[in-house]
Amino acid sequence: MSVGNAQDKKAEQQYYDELFLARRRFDQFPTEDLYRELATEARQGTSGNCALDLGCGSGTQSFHLIQQGFSVIAADLSVEATRLTKAGAQSKGLSVQVLRTDAEALPMADASFDACVCSNLLHHFKTLDRVAAELSRVVRPGGVVVAVDANAHNPFSYLFFNVIHRIRPFGHLTLNQRALHTREIRETFAKYGFTDFRFRSTTTQLKRDWLGASFLFTLNFYARAALLRLSNLLLPPLSRGNVLISVFKRANEHSVAASSSR
Repeated sequence: MSVGNAQDKKAEQQYYDELFLARRRFDQFPTEDLYRELATEARQGTSGNCALDLGCGSGTQSFHLIQQGFSVIAADLSVEATRLTKAGAQSKGLSVQVLRTDAEALPMADASFDACVCSNLLHHFKTLDRVAAELSRVVRPGGVVVAVDANAHNPFSYLFFNVIHRIRPFGHLTLNQRALHTREIRETFAKYGFTDFRFRSTTTQLKRDWLGASFLFTLNFYARAALLRLSNLLLPPLSRGNVLISVFKRANEHSVAASSSR
């Protein structure tokens, strides 16, 4: 990966450390229903019981994976995120191994996981190759990856994430954060031995504490909600939701070898 395509790790960490510290003022993370849906997809995708919650945030996704019977390792670049995950697990009496690590350079051994859930992770990278290569390495053949990201098929989501949010004061995003298209996900991960791609969109609203939100951020929030409701009436299914759910499998070794020989 060229320097121009590299993720600014320090900026990403600082952004999320500050964001998680500010969660008492506002919360822009997915709803419980979405976390539960991703955990269910992971459970349906494998009979194995070892899962990686990559980009664990405050740990809610990990806790839903545990409810599905998984033994979970939670990983995040943010120091504050790992602290919150540890505290949340302790308060719930749950056992979760928590690591602060880079998704593009995972410390785990090859073929360590039956499932990996990436909640709002992939769209933080300018290119997906390094993450795809690492997931290909640590996910066992036959294992499943479940991801949720901003949906580039939805024109309003694309507009806000890839255009308006680039212009301050609507920032609230890190340098490489963007809405993703199914084509990019499929083409990139297929190069690294993944197959059986499934995509669907859904709509999730931000959870808000309005007293902690700036006027412009609140105005932006209401505008996005109105446009997303309009999109449900006008657009095809994959374009309706503001988030894109991706599910794909790590191919068996013989399938990867056959593909590589072509």
